[in-house]
Amino acid sequence: MSKRKDDLTSVSRRTVLGAASATPSICAGVEAALGPAPESLVGQCAQWLRADLETYALSRRWAALEILAVSDYDYFRLDDNQRRLLPMGPEMDAIEVELDVLSKERDRRLKAIVALEPRNMHEVASLLVIAARMDLSMPGDTAPLVHQAIMFLSSARCPRCGEPYVPPGLSTV
Repeated sequence: MSKRKDDLTSVSRRTVLGAASATPSICAGVEAALGPAPESLVGQCAQWLRADLETYALSRRWAALEILAVSDYDYFRLDDNQRRLLPMGPEMDAIEVELDVLSKERDRRLKAIVALEPRNMHEVASLLVIAARMDLSMPGDTAPLVHQAIMFLSSARCPRCGEPYVPPGLSTV
């Protein structure tokens, strides 16, 4: 609080610090609201990630339904037709169809992502997020994304200080 509470023109230190710290958020908020261009590398990565997170959520729902089916209906002893007739059968079938669609979308987007070359740190970070996410469920398939990130980092320099991100001789690519 300012020393003079009755002075309407005085501003507290807390207010100044709060406003200063919010400024980058406000600028980032406008950019975040617009989102990346869908055809950009960041946009492609964002769409891949959206599909991957949706896949994860649907897989968890399918697993929860399967647990119910196992506990209430001896699911694993039933044939496919009997499973479809269970109360959760139609939802499980619909989830499988959606998972197939999402899998094809992720594969298509991954091919597009691998074909693009990163041009800045944001794009490199996007590639590494996709690689980390893939490594959770498909270890070993991330090599092209990590290679692209390493190639960019091995030749890039910090815009502030000019130092290379990867010192000479450390890049193994």
